[in-house]
Amino acid sequence: MKFWRRREESLEDEVRDYIDRETQLNIDTGMPPEEARYAARRKLGSTSLVKEDTREAWGWGWLERLWQDLRYGSRMLLKNPGFTLVALISLAIGIGANSAMFSLADGLILRPLPVYNPGEVVTLGYSSEVGHFGGIHASYRDYVDFRDKSKSFDGLVAYTISSFGFSAVAGAQSRMKSGMLVSGNFFRVLGVEPKLGRTFRAEEDQAPGRDAVVILGHDFWEKELSADPAILGRKVLLSGIEFTVIGVAPTRFTGMDQYFHPAFYVPAAMWPRFVSNPKDRPLEQRDRRWLTVKGRLKPGVTVAQAQSEMTVIGNALERTYPDTNRNRNLVVRTELQTRIDQSPPDAVIAGMLLLLAGAVLAVACANVAGLLLSRAPVRAREISLRLAIGAGRGRLIRQLLTESFLIAIAGGLLGLGVGYASTGFFSHLVPPNDQQAAISVQLDQRALLFSLAVSLVSAILCGLAPAIQTTRTDLISSLRTAGADTPHRTRLLGRNALVAAQVALSMVLLMISTFVYRAFRMDLAAGPGFRSDHLLMMTLDPSLVRYNDAQTQQFYRQLSERAHSTAGVRSATLVSGVPMDGNNLESITILPEGYQFPKGQENVTVFGDTVDENFFEAVNIGILRGRGFRASDSASAPRVAVVNEVLAKHYWPNRDPIGKRMRLDRRDGPWVEIVGVAKSTKYLWIAEGPTDFLYVPFAQRPSQQMTLLALSAGDPAGLAEPLRQVVRTLDTNLPVFGVRTFEEFYHFRAVSQPNLIIQTVGAMGVMGLLLAMVGLYGLVAYAASRRRREIGIRMAIGAGRGTVLRMVLGQGLVLALSGIGVGLVASVGAKRLLNAMFESDGTDSVTYLLVAPALLAITALAVYIPARRASRIDPMRVLRYE
Repeated sequence: MKFWRRREESLEDEVRDYIDRETQLNIDTGMPPEEARYAARRKLGSTSLVKEDTREAWGWGWLERLWQDLRYGSRMLLKNPGFTLVALISLAIGIGANSAMFSLADGLILRPLPVYNPGEVVTLGYSSEVGHFGGIHASYRDYVDFRDKSKSFDGLVAYTISSFGFSAVAGAQSRMKSGMLVSGNFFRVLGVEPKLGRTFRAEEDQAPGRDAVVILGHDFWEKELSADPAILGRKVLLSGIEFTVIGVAPTRFTGMDQYFHPAFYVPAAMWPRFVSNPKDRPLEQRDRRWLTVKGRLKPGVTVAQAQSEMTVIGNALERTYPDTNRNRNLVVRTELQTRIDQSPPDAVIAGMLLLLAGAVLAVACANVAGLLLSRAPVRAREISLRLAIGAGRGRLIRQLLTESFLIAIAGGLLGLGVGYASTGFFSHLVPPNDQQAAISVQLDQRALLFSLAVSLVSAILCGLAPAIQTTRTDLISSLRTAGADTPHRTRLLGRNALVAAQVALSMVLLMISTFVYRAFRMDLAAGPGFRSDHLLMMTLDPSLVRYNDAQTQQFYRQLSERAHSTAGVRSATLVSGVPMDGNNLESITILPEGYQFPKGQENVTVFGDTVDENFFEAVNIGILRGRGFRASDSASAPRVAVVNEVLAKHYWPNRDPIGKRMRLDRRDGPWVEIVGVAKSTKYLWIAEGPTDFLYVPFAQRPSQQMTLLALSAGDPAGLAEPLRQVVRTLDTNLPVFGVRTFEEFYHFRAVSQPNLIIQTVGAMGVMGLLLAMVGLYGLVAYAASRRRREIGIRMAIGAGRGTVLRMVLGQGLVLALSGIGVGLVASVGAKRLLNAMFESDGTDSVTYLLVAPALLAITALAVYIPARRASRIDPMRVLRYE
């Protein structure tokens, strides 16, 4: 500011000096002083134009005009505090809703990988689908072939998430921690430099099981090891194996998954050391596809080009390894495509919330645009005067847009407060578990930039049309009427259309909110299909202390026996993945006997669970046909399985599935006989559609990680310590994790998370409704205030208050009914879209019958208040004033 004042003072001095010198020259030629100064001024011309030309020569004229517009716009907004406050609150709600929803969508699916140039990183591998959840994976041998044969990438990395028993010092109790097995070039290709130490060397990825080195995750280093700077070179134990710490990852690198933050990174060459079964050869088995492969595209190479090359490589591998690679689809996907395939519900929820937030912003912008249009008649004389004295129409539009930008920026700042408050609300999405999993919802730099962009777009949406309309004024009539309201019919139609659109959008928002609420409530009322009360759950994994398969089965057998004999335990069962826990459900490939798959497909992958013989009774899942598992279904007995109703109807329609057979995992896998049909339940989340599901007995398909579910006679939390003691009597070093009541776990998965989504959708519905009501109230109140003289005359010649009330009320109700009618039609389409998104059907007529009358009543109230005020006008006072 001082710089500008000095330049202006200097310019003023130069102009004054020029006039003084010219005046003196004129005096020297014999002119009288007054005439000399007048001649000097005449020679110079308009001093204002001279100053403007000088500023243009400086090159900062545009900045000066902007500063003038900002100062004038600020004064105009301060002169109208009521208008400014309503406009700010409206935009704050709209922008705040969008900031909050973007932060949530960013945490769920949109946030880029925390690596160098994340847009260059793609996922490649063989695609698969379980239910409606996709995945892209590869084996280690696949990865080596991709790495050696492809030319489209600057580098390929491979990794997988695994669980380890961690202890910082020898002899300490192991704790379960999850980390990543990664290829040796992992950090180099991703462009991640360690905070401390170094990354893996090339030779540390060559010899299987030789180089026991580890890089710690930054969060793990801070929380578990107190950010010890002397950690480098220290020995730690992972599943009983001594590892040397060689580095610490940087703060911003939280791993390759948007939810999971690994505790540490281990070379994939060490994978065989963690395998308890000597038959498992993870670095050699081509069909063991547990790895995720990422590649960094070379400069100039597109995803389509990389896909073309990988298709050729995939066809060659299929010819070379037909047993393991037949009918496999090798794909290249962007990170966003990969995340959408992996978790369609997250993508659907994020998309739905962003669309709803956009609708709230549209209502807010329509509200502010209506307010600006309502001010147009008031400012008509001002605009006319400025046009009459030479101001250009473009200059005036720019000035009016500047006022809109001021409102939008101020509203955006207030909206950031709304968004920040929402991030705390979304913290309830974090699951209560022992894993390093979290949904990071935060107002980071990306959210701030998004909010700024939304603010600028809002300024254009709500300010451009009113600015253009305001400058289209009749100079003569505007100057003659001096402020009287003589709006054109098109201007009135524009305001009315905006208000009707607000009501329609709020109608759609309320309908969607009610649709979602009622759908979730009906799902909750129907129940999950299994019991959730009186159950305690705890998870164990003997491989963390390096048990082999025989030792693992013996441990679980003893655990089950001792759990049953523990005081207060009515029943106990072992299960690989508890219901509603999508992280631990198995993916099982099946080949039903006699079923004809489409050409090019020879099997299908379904969700499954490994359970013991007590499972169905303990969790109260009914067996509809046949039987459940028995103790006699041992490893040496014929292989058996239980399917749910959906799978039975899918592959044996109108037939009895009992006695039918299928192969598991591969074409030459063992035959498995169906011995029972279980009632279909919810397996992943409460709102899921019908899902194929398969149960296999633990004795015939043992798993390392299992969860003990103990059915209690009283409070299940009271069983936690006795059952921990049972585990300690079997092995004092075995970590126990995930100890909680199953009811707590179920409530979070089936109630808390859906309720948070319902509350979010409902909040946006209420926001849209409030904004629409403000817009409708404002329009009717403004129209009534501009018709005070007309109303006074009507009442003076005999019109009653009831007549005036009905007249004003009718104007608002016509707009409300128009908006509700359009909103009802749009809601039918919205319902169809929701049905497609959530794989449901039905029309839910009750929602239409509830929302439409309720919205009409609320809009009637918003219209009634200004209508009642108009009906109480004193005609004598109004006419005397006029």
